[in-house]
Amino acid sequence: MIRIDNITRGRWGNKIFQYNNLIQLAHNLNVEASCCYWEGNNYFKNIVSFKDTHKFSRILYWNEILDKNKEELKELLKDQNLSLEDPSYALHNTYYKLTHIDPRNFLELNDEFIPNLDPNFTYIGIHIRGGDILGGDSQEGREIHTPDYYKKSIEYITSIKDKHKCIFIVCTDDIQFESTKETIEYLQENNLRYQLGPNYGTTTFINDFAMLCYCDILINSSSTFCCAAVFIGKKNKYIIHSQDWINRIVNCDFSNQDYKKYIKIHKNKQTDTEWQNTRKPIQYWKDLQYNKLI
Repeated sequence: MIRIDNITRGRWGNKIFQYNNLIQLAHNLNVEASCCYWEGNNYFKNIVSFKDTHKFSRILYWNEILDKNKEELKELLKDQNLSLEDPSYALHNTYYKLTHIDPRNFLELNDEFIPNLDPNFTYIGIHIRGGDILGGDSQEGREIHTPDYYKKSIEYITSIKDKHKCIFIVCTDDIQFESTKETIEYLQENNLRYQLGPNYGTTTFINDFAMLCYCDILINSSSTFCCAAVFIGKKNKYIIHSQDWINRIVNCDFSNQDYKKYIKIHKNKQTDTEWQNTRKPIQYWKDLQYNKLI
């Protein structure tokens, strides 16, 4: 059996990825899945229930999942269960290896959360991640998506779509972040139709998440919140990611220093040179799929 007895302490997006990996791994190995109660029970249909077991549960770590083939993983299941709970850290990093069935088959939002969108318009979800990445996560702002990224993305969309038929939905819990303020100002200055996400600026999240799930186009941040919205709800969304972020996080290229203007907390744990010398390219970010880098 593949189990989650304690859902990850990470936030909503991480929980979605953890649950997806649970179901995918159980499906791939043709064994039962068991999951403790979590927020997903309130928002999704047919979430897997908790099952008691007399077997010992052994944590299966994310790097083991990447390193081992199916037969080796099955061998680990002999006389024991495998657990994906913390500190397994099997989240976004194992997504591409494990995901062989469409997550929409088992992550279907309850009807009450599905937004009523006008089919005559193109809906563009804009997710802006502020909060901890402004220095509070000790990464010295390396995951910041600058206002310029969002402006260029909007400009690109209006060059390929009828702007009069576009509705931009701004979703964020950080309304003081400069990227949030400048993005809204840009939408206003260019007379573009936009709305604030249903949970804009609050710690409530499910209606913003559902809106992103059913948008036609997503202008994404580095958050698992919006990355999870890619594979739930509407199929074949058009996904935009930041080239500048890819350069920094994947390629360790810090030639563009513009993001440093937006750091709020400086912990100075590593210089860019130290970061480049110690950080190896992360395969699960290199595997990231998108339609357009801006």
